[in-house]
Amino acid sequence: MRDPLRGIARIPTAVLSDALGRLGTMAAAIKPVWPGMRLTGIAHTVRCFPGDYLTLLKALAEAREGEVLVVDGGGVQEAALLGKLMAMEARRKGLRGFVVDGAVRDLRGLQEVGVPVFARAATPRVGTAEHVLETQIPIICGGAPVQPGDIVHGDEDGVVVFGAKRLRGVESRAVEVQRHEAEVVRKLKRGRPLAELMNLFDRLIELRKRG
Repeated sequence: MRDPLRGIARIPTAVLSDALGRLGTMAAAIKPVWPGMRLTGIAHTVRCFPGDYLTLLKALAEAREGEVLVVDGGGVQEAALLGKLMAMEARRKGLRGFVVDGAVRDLRGLQEVGVPVFARAATPRVGTAEHVLETQIPIICGGAPVQPGDIVHGDEDGVVVFGAKRLRGVESRAVEVQRHEAEVVRKLKRGRPLAELMNLFDRLIELRKRG
């Protein structure tokens, strides 16, 4: 059976961000915790008490194969919400990975496990396990609204997210963006100026006159 996300998984996040009109792009600080990582899946949302991983542990037990745990950790960078052991459990369950607006730890162990992890920071300090908040609710992660069931896609540039109902339209628009960029590349190789190809010559001339 064909994976409906296979097409999106091959598209760079920069292209998807353009296709989405720059909406749905998470904060620049949320990055892969090791180079070359890619992640595509269905959002299973988590809202953690700042610095407390108990709700994430609850979500890990609830989540289904193919999902990505997208965590609103309040951006707290001084207490890790997950490490190697949670990544091992995610791999056992067939989860696609984690996107954490907060901190993680065990970076070497996470890489050994191989489950993609995107996070705002890393720290050796573990968080607490005292407060249970909500899962599968609308959240904000890295400044981007995320609904349960949204499409999440990450690579070395960062993470984008959009509604599952938009999948075909976003994929189609992204293909158009890639075709346009390929045409620009061809013209650049023939010696055409980039500003001309981007229709920005007039703006540059105007700015020079003002200067």
